[in-house]
Amino acid sequence: MKSSRTIATALVLAAFFGARMTARAADGIESMQRIKLLADTKTMAVQLKDDAAKMQAFGQLDIKWEAHANAVAQMRRRVVAMLAMVDELKAAEDTADPWERAVIDRVGPYLTALATDNEDAIDRFDEHPSLFGTAASKMYLAANSESATYLAALVQNFIENATLRQTIQDYGEQEDGCALNGPARQEFGVAS
Repeated sequence: MKSSRTIATALVLAAFFGARMTARAADGIESMQRIKLLADTKTMAVQLKDDAAKMQAFGQLDIKWEAHANAVAQMRRRVVAMLAMVDELKAAEDTADPWERAVIDRVGPYLTALATDNEDAIDRFDEHPSLFGTAASKMYLAANSESATYLAALVQNFIENATLRQTIQDYGEQEDGCALNGPARQEFGVAS
C-alpha cells in the first residue's frame, strides 16, 4: 500500500514538474521568437532608412520617376512587410515579457511612422511623376531621408538598450554594478 502511494506521489510530482518544464520550454521558445522578431524589426527599419536615402539619391539623378519602377516596387514591398511586422509585434505583446512589451510599445509608433512616411513619398511620386526631380521634391526626399535615419536609429537604440537591460537582469546584476554612473572613487586615483 505504501509503495503504491509513493509511486502515485512520484507520478503526480513528475507530471507537475514536467508540465512546468514544458511550459518554461514553450515560454523560452516564444521568447526567442519575439527576440528574433525584434531583431528582424531592427533590420527592416535600417532597410527602410536605406530606401529613403535611395529615393533621395534618385531625386538627384536626371532620370524620370518611372525609370526606378523595380526599385520602387521593392521599397513598397518592404513598407508592406514593415506594417505587417508591426501587427505581428502587437499580437506578440500579450504573451511578451515586460521588457519586450515595453520595447514593442515604444517602437511600434516609430515603425509605423517610418513605413507610412516612405509609403507617402512613393505614392506622391506615383500620382505626380512630373514633380520628381524638382527642387521641392528634392527637399521633400531629403526630409524623408533625414526622418527615416532618425526613426531607424531610435528603433535600433530602443531594441539594443532593452536587450542589454534584460541581459543584465538575467545575470542578476544591478544595472550599475560597476558604479560607472556614480561618483569617481578615490581608490582609483581620481579625486571625488
